[in-house]
Amino acid sequence: MKLKDLIKGIKIKEINADLETEIRGVCYHSGDCKENFAYFARKGLKYDGFRFIPGCFKKGVSVFFGEEGFKNFPCIVVEDILEAQAIASANFYGNPQNFLKIVGITGTNGKTTTSYLIKEGLNAGLISTIEIITGKRSEKARLTTPESTDIFKYLREMVDSGIKNAVIEVSAHALTLKRVFGLEFDAVVFTTFSQDHLDYYKTMEEYLNAKLKVFSMLKDSGFCVLNSDLEIFNSLKSMCKNPITVGMNNNPDIKINKIERKADGLEITFSIKGKEKKTLFPMIGDYNAYNLGFAIAVLERFGVNIDGFFKKIEKSFFVPGRVEKIHSQKGITVIVDFAHTPEGLENLLSSVKKHTEGKLITVFGCGGDRDRSKRPLMLEAVCKYSDRVFVTADNPRGEDLSEIFSDIKKGKTYEKDVAYIEDRKDAIFEAISGAKKGDIVVLAGKGHEEYQIIGNRKIPFSDREIALEALNESK
Repeated sequence: MKLKDLIKGIKIKEINADLETEIRGVCYHSGDCKENFAYFARKGLKYDGFRFIPGCFKKGVSVFFGEEGFKNFPCIVVEDILEAQAIASANFYGNPQNFLKIVGITGTNGKTTTSYLIKEGLNAGLISTIEIITGKRSEKARLTTPESTDIFKYLREMVDSGIKNAVIEVSAHALTLKRVFGLEFDAVVFTTFSQDHLDYYKTMEEYLNAKLKVFSMLKDSGFCVLNSDLEIFNSLKSMCKNPITVGMNNNPDIKINKIERKADGLEITFSIKGKEKKTLFPMIGDYNAYNLGFAIAVLERFGVNIDGFFKKIEKSFFVPGRVEKIHSQKGITVIVDFAHTPEGLENLLSSVKKHTEGKLITVFGCGGDRDRSKRPLMLEAVCKYSDRVFVTADNPRGEDLSEIFSDIKKGKTYEKDVAYIEDRKDAIFEAISGAKKGDIVVLAGKGHEEYQIIGNRKIPFSDREIALEALNESK
């Protein structure tokens, strides 16, 4: 592709490069730069991309994009580097978004399970917290929502694989940092809203406003799916095109009539256009009735037969690290889940408690260098429903674990037994070794993750694998 074609649609301040230059790739990370690539030099929170410009040109980069020039290197000076990166990436990959119907899912909790359900019903491509599925391949995700360059690359692969629909988890950070800039959604799902990311956003209002940007990206012909039981429901509905509502209250379009807890899941009865439909959903957690309802709303509008969809998910539906059960011969059940907010823990543990014959034992921690104000609230949510609690490391990152524990200890314990164990493996072993038949041990916070971030090191670590090891030892 010629540079003149790559820059179409970008707001440009100055051109200091040959527009006939052949561009063979686009990159935003210096480590990915190759010969004849275009490099987007961005000034981030930790690193200044301009530092790497000389090194990129040594690798053969032909031009860089930035909000200012740099020495004598060929460059395109733009008004907004994040928008420029998104537009150029879309151009380079042939604007694949124009050949797909795209569903965007945002919300504090429930995005991943909802995205997997919709993917299942539409046989769609997926960009999620857990993995990327393009039809050509599947790879583990690094971010909830990737950078724009990666998104357009994945969408291109989906189109080339013959996929017609794509499902994308859209985080608040992705909207703020314009990772989804240039996309137009055929459907937007807003799942839940509660406290999170106040290390990045100064207030809950700022956090909400970041998420609300997704509605401006909805096509005129598109629709949005809303949770009718949210406190902010009326406000959301007033700004949403063609809303479809899901919930128990406020006269929703898809009503959750009844939730019955079964041994291995939930029997959920919905009212859809005045007709009752029932399914046995193979995951526990009453909140999953909402996630399923959101999926139904999208799938029905896309023309999917809901009865056929129910049969499909009743046979096999699984989301890694989301209420993931591990059973033992001793009658102990371990549940691995990603819940890492006060609301997420409350929803998870209040539901698991209803399935617990013996004691509910919970292992959790709080991420370092993240929202400190939610730490005591997380302890309170855990202690409210658990019989025993083990507080341990999550991803401490660059923060001292003693400081994280100090914040957590400010939370209400309801006079429950709370142990603080720094090593997460030791905490999991301690929790499982003390469990008896009928007890449920919940390992919360890391879910599908296969690492721990300690300092600047990413260490292999899987709650699931450690749980299996501990269960094997306790036979």
